[in-house]
Amino acid sequence: MGRRRSTYSRKKKINFKPIIIILLALVFFAAIGVKIFSSNDYTTQIEEILSSNILKTTGAVSNISSVDIKVYSNEGIKYTNKHENIIKLSSFDSSIQEDMGKVDAAKKMLENLGKLEEVETVNELSPKQNGYYWIDINLVAEEKTLIFKSEEDYNIDLYYDISEQKIYVKNKYYDEFSKKNNKSKLKTYKVDDEYKKLIEELSMSKK
Repeated sequence: MGRRRSTYSRKKKINFKPIIIILLALVFFAAIGVKIFSSNDYTTQIEEILSSNILKTTGAVSNISSVDIKVYSNEGIKYTNKHENIIKLSSFDSSIQEDMGKVDAAKKMLENLGKLEEVETVNELSPKQNGYYWIDINLVAEEKTLIFKSEEDYNIDLYYDISEQKIYVKNKYYDEFSKKNNKSKLKTYKVDDEYKKLIEELSMSKK
């Protein structure tokens, strides 16, 4: 009699590593695509930032005579805000409890910016002795990309013409040190009484 040959089935192991790498790559490129093709209109960008989870808010209000929104480079180091006659009036930090009133006022200013009456777009602002408030607002927001979370820093500059009662903001939002900022123009908005109160509240120094 012939021997019976026993057969055993083997479980085939699936290597998940390549699949995970491919999925991660797809998520990464999807996030890059969203970043590239998302609107960089300044007020739209502000709305997107404020709809995120804001982790920290800091900023300052200064009195200046000259506004310069260009990006400069010196020996490979980029810098911005080459304004003149800067006099710092106040500052605020969301990590300091007594600053929360100013922090709320700063956020309210950003929220209400798009509700103001837009009057014109200008290439630059003419120098005025102590003629502008430079309102520098920095936000750290939580960014979510499917399964990932990260923190993103945003710098927002507003310029308020004290005598004309108009506020200016760039028409396009770019990274603070992007050379594309050099092609930006400034949108002009007419300030109403409510907005003026927010500016006054923000510019008042601590007693």
